[in-house]
Amino acid sequence: MRGRVVTADALHTQRAFAQGVLDQGGDYLLCVKGNQPTLYDASALAFADPETACCGPTITRDCQRGRVEVRSLRTTTDLNAYLTALPKLGQVAELTRTVTTRTGCHQEVVFLVTSCPPARADHQQLLAWIRGHWTIEARHWLRDVTFGEDRSRLRGGHTPQIMATLRTLTLTLIRRSGTAEIAATRRSFAYHPAKALALLLPTSRSA
Repeated sequence: MRGRVVTADALHTQRAFAQGVLDQGGDYLLCVKGNQPTLYDASALAFADPETACCGPTITRDCQRGRVEVRSLRTTTDLNAYLTALPKLGQVAELTRTVTTRTGCHQEVVFLVTSCPPARADHQQLLAWIRGHWTIEARHWLRDVTFGEDRSRLRGGHTPQIMATLRTLTLTLIRRSGTAEIAATRRSFAYHPAKALALLLPTSRSA
């Protein structure tokens, strides 16, 4: 893992996992959630304290299909000596995500810990790593939740592989129809199966 940064969700925010990454020559970037209450509370208190030396915020804004997402990132090294549960801690980050859609506004605050110090990972680099991780998470969410892959009881023979192929085909066809609303489109097709079958028909081409 030398020269690589391993990103993972809060389930893996454990000393043994972080040390394992470091032992292989890599660095870690991990989410902090309620399963680590001491770590979470310390991070929340530090960023709420005006006396904490913070860098930032760095703000980015994305607008796509009527969905506006604003990200605000702050970092601090003040917790490095205090949070001894994680080895070789380089900095702690607070990311505030504000998402505005046609249905309303939602805000989420996420804390992250990394072994990369500010000299090796500035705000732009951290944001790139975080977004890359969430892009992968979003792909798994579609399969695990929207398509119910985690709940599937089909495990015998080639059935899981066949079902995975069919899910991939379905995702591809829906995206080619010009929409990114996968769950809503599936619900619509459930009520209008003829529209779903139409995706399998060849498109006519003008001479």
